[in-house]
Amino acid sequence: MLTEINIDALVGPTHHFGGLGVGNMASLAHQQQVSHPKLAALEGVAKAALIASLGIPQFIWLPPLRPRFDLLSAFGFSGTADEQLSAARQAAPRALSAIYSSAFMWAANSATVSPVSDTSDKRLHITPANLISSWHRAGEASERTIDFEKLFNGLSNVVVHPALPSIVPLRDEGAANHMRLCDSSGLHGFNLFVYGEDELEPEPASKFLPRQTRAAFEAIARAHRLDPQTTVFLRQHPAAISAGVFHNDVIATSHQHLLIHHDLAFWNAEETLQRMENLFLAQTGQPLIRIVVSQDELPLEAAVQSYFFNSQLLTLPGSDRMTIVCPTQCQSIPAARKLVDRLVAQSNIPIDSVHYVSLHESMANGGGPACLRLRIPVDVETLSNMNPALRMSERLADRLCEAIERWYPDRVEPHDLVDTDFIAAARRAVAELNRVTNAKE
Repeated sequence: MLTEINIDALVGPTHHFGGLGVGNMASLAHQQQVSHPKLAALEGVAKAALIASLGIPQFIWLPPLRPRFDLLSAFGFSGTADEQLSAARQAAPRALSAIYSSAFMWAANSATVSPVSDTSDKRLHITPANLISSWHRAGEASERTIDFEKLFNGLSNVVVHPALPSIVPLRDEGAANHMRLCDSSGLHGFNLFVYGEDELEPEPASKFLPRQTRAAFEAIARAHRLDPQTTVFLRQHPAAISAGVFHNDVIATSHQHLLIHHDLAFWNAEETLQRMENLFLAQTGQPLIRIVVSQDELPLEAAVQSYFFNSQLLTLPGSDRMTIVCPTQCQSIPAARKLVDRLVAQSNIPIDSVHYVSLHESMANGGGPACLRLRIPVDVETLSNMNPALRMSERLADRLCEAIERWYPDRVEPHDLVDTDFIAAARRAVAELNRVTNAKE
């Protein structure tokens, strides 16, 4: 039996709207607007605390230090900190924004994960994403590698691979483009890897650069020692990418034996999906429930605006029924609200309830509930040996909120990015978060 844990990454105190997300409509629309780091972090803690209150093992990652002056130096800026910041603001404002980025908050991009039951060597395999499509995220892999090592306390059955080489044909955006389907025990898994580009099979071009390549996922599948029979590669629909679907988790979602996707999620994939459904039933003895949401029911534009497909699906402990955690935008967009109500009402769909969560700041930068978390199926022994200091509880949530209320800035404007006092305050905030997390009960 495997248990699915969730890891959320906490928003950092330098959270701002830099407009750096490739093909991310929300990020582009809010560029240079005033951000609210304190609100963003409190919203993130509240969402993680909700998941924990439902009985789901919930962990938290703290923000790494920003700004990254090593990147500023690599971009060619020299001198004192003030000189580097001032020069970057004048000559390369996007570079300045990049070194402050809090995009690490979206843990779904942190890695691709394969549990012990899926791998031939029966070890948990993790490959941090290289994230080279966006220059503000390419440095995160080394930071997340350290986070994984801290989380798993050096367990011998956990393998953390190096990120893939930082070359364009191996662009990798992690679990945001990976879906794992399984039976109720979690032991019989099927891996669906969704890519935007395959150099060997050119298709109609999309408006934006596809962030994930097939070659990258094929390399990860080999490194993770996955069974080719239960490993499926699907191409994302170019029309979806052009509409602002920069990751698969903006147009499709899954959990256990339930797969929900838009009819414009994949390119020429119906035959492959039907074969997978047949194999899933043959190997697990359980039918795969596949729900295709039509363009008429939820237009592509409404899917991107509402982030319905970026909702979290969770199986409630001691039950085979699910709940869905949706952003509040799904309440205010009629087509999305109607879709949620339909899914909850239909008895043949295992979703019994819905929780709406406010994630205004994350959504304004293009990240919903599922973007903020990484899922990892683990066995009981692995779970019992994971770092308890990072597991969400009411007490930890209270401590984090107290530190955020005291140390996070209420608002950040573009001119703050050249203020050394702002930098000092941001670093103090991160230090305080680490202090309260490491404090003894």
